[in-house]
This record gives sequence, C-alpha cells and structure tokens, in this order.
Amino acid sequence: MNESAASRRGRKIPTAIFVSGAGTNLQHVIDLAAKEALPLDIRLVVSTARDAFAIERASRAGIPVLIAPFDRHAESRAAYGARLAADARAHRIELVLLLGWMHVLDASFVNAGFSGILNLHPAFLPDDPLADDVALPDGSVTPVFRGAHALRDALAFGARMTGATLIQITADVDRGPVLARRTCPLLPGDDENKALERLHDVEREVVAEGVSSWLTAAGYL
Repeated sequence: MNESAASRRGRKIPTAIFVSGAGTNLQHVIDLAAKEALPLDIRLVVSTARDAFAIERASRAGIPVLIAPFDRHAESRAAYGARLAADARAHRIELVLLLGWMHVLDASFVNAGFSGILNLHPAFLPDDPLADDVALPDGSVTPVFRGAHALRDALAFGARMTGATLIQITADVDRGPVLARRTCPLLPGDDENKALERLHDVEREVVAEGVSSWLTAAGYL
C-alpha cells in the first residue's frame, strides 16, 4: 500500500450532500456516518429548495446548510456550478453525494477537483454507459430512463421494473461508471408516489453499497 493510500485508510472523508427534497437518503447517510458504518465527515448539506425537509434533517444533525436555488435568468449554469464548487471548497469537501439533487451540474463543478462526485439515479442503469437499453434480471430489456423524471418516464412507458443506481459523475449526464444498482418492481395501479415509497428502500441499499464501494476503491476502507 503506497503512502497516500496509507494516509487515507481510517480517515473520515469530508463530505457534502446535495439534495432537493425530503432528504430520506440524506438521513440514511447521516445515520450510517453516526454509527461509523461509513467513514464520512458530513460538513455541508446543499439544498436547491428553501422548504425542503432535508434542511430540517441536516439542522437536527448539526450540519451546516447552504440553500442555493438555481435561477437560470440570473446566472448561467457554469456560474452556478462554479459558485457551488467554491462553497464546497470553503468547507474542504473531498466527496460530493448527489442524493435527490435535481439539477445538472456543469463542468465548472464536475472538473473542480473533488476526489469523487457520486449521484443516485432512480432507474436501473446499464453497466455500459453508452447503452440506451438495459437487460433486467428477469431477462427482459427496456429503454434506459435517464434525466430528472426517470421514474415518471418508466411508469408512462409501462415498464414492469425500475430501480436505483449510484454512479460516478462524468461530463455525460447519467452515463457515469456504475458503483451499485438494484431493481424495484412497478406494480399495477402504481402512481409516482406509490412507486417512490417502494423505491426508497432500494435506494438506501444502493447508497450504502455504492458509497462503500467507492470508498474501498479510493483507499478509505
């Protein structure tokens, strides 16, 4: 093991969590960090919404919160990304977790030098980031549902199964390397809210597995 890996082993990695909504996965990661199941030092929660319940969750845990809505009429996506990167850097953040974050981050953020930027996506993404179809465990093949409304799109398509995937962020939206993924059935009569309730359990498993996988590969575990 080289010196840099040795210095990382056992150290808690300074982490920011970006959210836009209720923060169920944020709470899961807060709990895992508190139990030392994941070596994360959560130093910042960033929310695009002023009324997101995730803010309350962060406040209860004593984590600083930055409310940073994006106004496309007031600043460019590049300026927004650069601003968020500077805010994260001020907290010496090394790992960024996008857990229910609803905005595409510009290259100004992606290339800002963080050790890792990981995104939870509410769909079963293929191992091949270039593929536009994905084979499911039951042998069926469906289109890949990318974008902000992946679950809604899966329901509109009539898919029998969706899922959750944790990926590493790259310049290509929702096409980064897969760290963990699991499927979730879609049942007759499901609307988006019903399906999302079931999906949250799957997402928590994917987040724990995927973050652990990244930390292991990066030498923190």
